[in-house]
Amino acid sequence: MALLVPFAVSLAASYLIATALYNLLLHPLASIRGPLLARISSLPSFYHACKGDRHIWIWQNFQVYGDKFRAAPNLVLFNSTRAYTDIYGARANITRSDFYKAWQRNKYDVHTINSTDPILHAKKRKLLNLVFTEQSLKAASPLIIRHVDRWVQLLSSPAPDRPGKDTEGWSQPRDMATWVDYLVFDILGDLCFGENFNTKEPGENKLKKLPHLIMKQVALGHKISKSPLFNLVLYLQPRGLNKLMERARKIEVKDYNAFVESNVDKRIAAHKAGANVPGREDMFHFLLTATDPDTNLPAFSNRHHLLAETRLLVLAGTDTTAMTLCALFFYLAHNPRVLSKLAQEVRSTFSSSDQIVLGTKLSGCKYLRACIDETLRMAHPAPSELPREVLPGGAVIDGHLYPAGTVVGCAGWSMGRNETVFGDVATYRPERWIPSSDPDTLNSDADVQKLKRAFHPFSIGSMNCAGQNLATLELLLVSARTVWGADFRLAPGQAACLGEGRPDMGWGQMSPTEYMVKDAYLCLKEGPVLQFRQRLEGA
Repeated sequence: MALLVPFAVSLAASYLIATALYNLLLHPLASIRGPLLARISSLPSFYHACKGDRHIWIWQNFQVYGDKFRAAPNLVLFNSTRAYTDIYGARANITRSDFYKAWQRNKYDVHTINSTDPILHAKKRKLLNLVFTEQSLKAASPLIIRHVDRWVQLLSSPAPDRPGKDTEGWSQPRDMATWVDYLVFDILGDLCFGENFNTKEPGENKLKKLPHLIMKQVALGHKISKSPLFNLVLYLQPRGLNKLMERARKIEVKDYNAFVESNVDKRIAAHKAGANVPGREDMFHFLLTATDPDTNLPAFSNRHHLLAETRLLVLAGTDTTAMTLCALFFYLAHNPRVLSKLAQEVRSTFSSSDQIVLGTKLSGCKYLRACIDETLRMAHPAPSELPREVLPGGAVIDGHLYPAGTVVGCAGWSMGRNETVFGDVATYRPERWIPSSDPDTLNSDADVQKLKRAFHPFSIGSMNCAGQNLATLELLLVSARTVWGADFRLAPGQAACLGEGRPDMGWGQMSPTEYMVKDAYLCLKEGPVLQFRQRLEGA
């Protein structure tokens, strides 16, 4: 027995040394540059995933190694427009990597995002497209507007007068990371379940914690997916690990899962009984009434499939939109010139907030859309790569062949900061997205088209975001109706710095005019802290 321990240690050490030498010298990707330890092991990637700055680490390595580097033994990341098309385009011989399996709760929890089999994904995506139609967009608009108007009213409620201090009608400081989560979560609850979660309303509500707790679960999955033991985790998931992790979830998350299941069952029962609310066309209505064109049968008749897609809609539709709105308010508040120009466009285009609805007038607000696009460039809601695995036969990426099994990707944070495409990458300048002959901006149509070819906030190809039109509508409605109905500013005091970069945060995170987040596949965010003041119509 005494000899077994040294033998085991010696065997393990020999294995690690042999693996390191293979990865460094003999691996098919051995010739690709990158940090030494990253070429040997996935530990650096895992470390930065745990630290929450993996997107910054990726950006730093692009500054050192150029437009591609080896981020782990079997992972190559790229930072070029051509590589992005080669990886994510419709013709790419590539599929989603096993990374997406990290969030599967059980064998039934397979939806459009975490399905890695190309044939299964194509089928699921075809059915999900039936939910995101022009009709569903029109039906969603008034539901979104109702929540936005109430939210703006609550945001701009004046602070109680304090002796000796004139508040001039400004509200108490609002941490937008919290307030935006409330709004978006309530909207998705209404759109998915026909239920108002009321998290934005004053008072106690156990659902208020859920957006944060759900993101903690996403962050845990992100760390697991970057772990050197990830393949072992995948092996153990169907062999008892999923059940163990389910038991370990916080009671609030368990309550939320039970809440989702209860509402799904309730809507299914109402649909079968013909008791749906007349005129109520939320997303669940379209899920229940969609017909599979291949079979002419209900597209989502299986309860497990409905549960999986519903959880996906809530998660994907909540944090990505919330992140973009927080970043938008940050950049508008930090750039008074941009905010003033946006307010002028919105307030001159619409004579009342009731006119700010889905339609050509809203979509015609070019500066509003430019502000949103510039925000998505600087603060992509999924800041690291969306990993893809090369299929048998290999794939040519940026002019070079990569063998089957190689994991590849482009990182949204770095793509938006590619100086060869965008130039002044650290400057929030919406004008870059609008063709103009103005000497101060001087953007030709060709210049703008070049930017747009490199700009893919909702990804491209067969695996792009199915709900991008709904997300865009939500961003337009929230930003336009808020800017029309209220003035806002950075709250005076130290709290206003929340979300800003700082010198002590290090290379890539030092600028106070850039919105900083933690990378958890999606984003963990704080701030900005703002004050609002209700605007009188005509002012």
